[in-house]
Formats: sequence, C-alpha cells, structure tokens
Amino acid sequence: MKVLERNFENKIDVAAGVVMWNHWDHEHLTVVHKNYTDCKLLHETDDTIVQLVSYRVPIFSFLISHSMGTVVLTKREGNGGTMQQFNLGFLGIPSITTIDIIDDGVDHCTVRTNYKFLLHGWKVLLAPLLYKMMEKWNRQVWLEDLPLKLRRHKVLRAGFQDFIGMPEKVADRHDDRAIECRIPLPRPADSPVNSYFNTLLKKKPGREPAS
Repeated sequence: MKVLERNFENKIDVAAGVVMWNHWDHEHLTVVHKNYTDCKLLHETDDTIVQLVSYRVPIFSFLISHSMGTVVLTKREGNGGTMQQFNLGFLGIPSITTIDIIDDGVDHCTVRTNYKFLLHGWKVLLAPLLYKMMEKWNRQVWLEDLPLKLRRHKVLRAGFQDFIGMPEKVADRHDDRAIECRIPLPRPADSPVNSYFNTLLKKKPGREPAS
C-alpha cells in the first residue's frame, strides 16, 4: 500500500465560525461548486454526517464519480475546530481529509487541509495524477467558496439572522459578538439534501403509501 499525502494552508479575514458554517452547509455544494452535481444526507448529528455525493473529477471533468463519505467533527476549539472526512469514491480509492480551522484573531482564521489517499495494487500508478488533482481541487474549492464566506461574514456583522433577515432599523445593523456555528445547521424540511430523510429513511417498514 502507498499513502499519498499533501498539505495546504489558506488564511482568510473572516471569523472561524463562518468557515465552520461553510463546511457544514451541505446545501451550497451543488449551487456554489461547479464540480458537485448532487448531495444527499443519510445521517446527521451534532458532530457527524454520512453523505452521498456526485462530482466531476478534477482534470477529467467529463467523468462523474459517486462516493459515500462520513464527516466527523473531532474537536471544537474556540469557534473553530478539526473535522475529518472519510471517503470512498473515485475508482474506489479510500481517502481521509483532515481540516483544521484555527481561530487565530478577531475576524481572522487559518485553514489547514491534509489529504491522504490510500493506494493499493495497480492504483499506485495513479499517484502522480492524484498528487496534481489534490492541488487543483483544493484551489478550486477555496476560490469558489471565498465570496460565500466573505458575504456571510459581512451580513452577520450587520446583524443578519438566518430565517429572520436584517434588523429593520439601519442603526441596529451591527453585531460585534463572537460568530459561532451550531451544528447541525438549521434548514427547511424540504431541502434537497434531506430528500432521503423524507422518503427512504423515515418511511415506516411494512407500510405502503395509500393508492
């Protein structure tokens, strides 16, 4: 077996809670990221999700890969923390992605990402290609998410609240409190990522819909 590994670091002038929110906002994947084509959740708690995703493979965008992944929030530190994603996707290659969101100042954080691919047999030959793909994927996802994180930070600092909106009075549009991220994130019951919850998983066994 060969372990292929790469590390990346990005810094951004937004609160760590905003970056944490971005990583747990599953609805944005197919809207913001051009490579993701589908995302459905099978399980969700305050520190774990199991998801099915479909995405176009970097470099070979004509290929669509389907994977099942588990994301675990392993540590909360300040308004940031560490999460690990265990995935079985492209060509059945297991991968582990570790993301550290470091709250290192007021409205500033550092994001460190570690990718590991576990290659067996002939798949070892794919190492040079996967090495390049990791850089392309990390760069592309970061740039696509950047406007979303900056906008989210700006409106939260202006007093925005999810499902409520902005304060009516302009004079009240400011909020200097620490920006936190509570998991799981609230979302509409009919959200597309909930479709498996609302059909297969919540259907009572032995009962059929009325004709």
